[in-house]
Amino acid sequence: MNQITAIKQSNITDTEFLNDVISGLTQQQKTLPCKYFYDDKGAALFEQITTLQEYYVTRTELSILEQHSQAIADLLPENLSIIEPGCGSGKKVAYLLAHMANVKTFVPFEISEEMLSYSLAHLSPLFPELIISPLLGDFTHSQMVKQLTKDTALDSQTNLVYFPGSTLGNFAPVKAIEIMNNFHRLCGVNGYVLIGVDLVKERQVLLDAYNDKVGVTAAFNKNLLQRINNELNGTFNLDNFSHESRFNEQHSRIEMHLVSNCNQSVIINDQQIDFIEDESIHTENSHKYTLESFKQLAAQANLTLEQTWQDDSNYFALCLLRPL
Repeated sequence: MNQITAIKQSNITDTEFLNDVISGLTQQQKTLPCKYFYDDKGAALFEQITTLQEYYVTRTELSILEQHSQAIADLLPENLSIIEPGCGSGKKVAYLLAHMANVKTFVPFEISEEMLSYSLAHLSPLFPELIISPLLGDFTHSQMVKQLTKDTALDSQTNLVYFPGSTLGNFAPVKAIEIMNNFHRLCGVNGYVLIGVDLVKERQVLLDAYNDKVGVTAAFNKNLLQRINNELNGTFNLDNFSHESRFNEQHSRIEMHLVSNCNQSVIINDQQIDFIEDESIHTENSHKYTLESFKQLAAQANLTLEQTWQDDSNYFALCLLRPL
């Protein structure tokens, strides 16, 4: 019998969302935090992105999992609990679970309630003996993670924190280190962290991955403006903005922008924000790493790189870390 214990944490409040939006849009370079992409519609759009021809990340990572899941499992102890921040559909963790019969608990940790429900519906029939204890909340909030480990005693278990995809690259190095510190806390003293890392590669491959021909990535980017309209009384006209991906050589990252097609003004909760033609809102970064640059980043969160698995083209790596 599958036992599901929901531990619901405080979700993002409208006040926090509003403050972050106004703060970002009143900077000289307008910005919006990428974590707000993932309302229910945004999460569904991202799942579509993962199936696109141009978006190599998901299929490359899945090929690594297909080839190396048993080798990964062989390095991990029995009676392990797996915690997956930003679990999405749960497709990737299923590869690991299929090779790890002695996993006792799976903890999907997700900001989207719809995606949390989807992952539960997907995984429960596949692993009927697995205890699934979902957490609804924001794994990027250090105080929330600290409180979680205290309330649920997660850090007293032997945990594998599984963070697939290239989500870590969405954050500036300082924030990425903070998030890996959160993972350090979640995995506990004797635990493990398995992180997906998108590697440096040809520029055009990167640009195409974030600007697909059928426009799903553009819809994903613009949905952030629609969410502001829906939740914060915004007046964005989505047709007045264009999606654009750029490569920033200095910071080794893809940037996503929403570019204003004209001079215009937008009202958000009674506050006016002005745009001039060609001005952009910087909505997301996706940093690309070498194995050495990632190793140095992890060390700043007191995590050491123990093992990596890569595809034949060296597009992507799964990296196993342990606390120092």
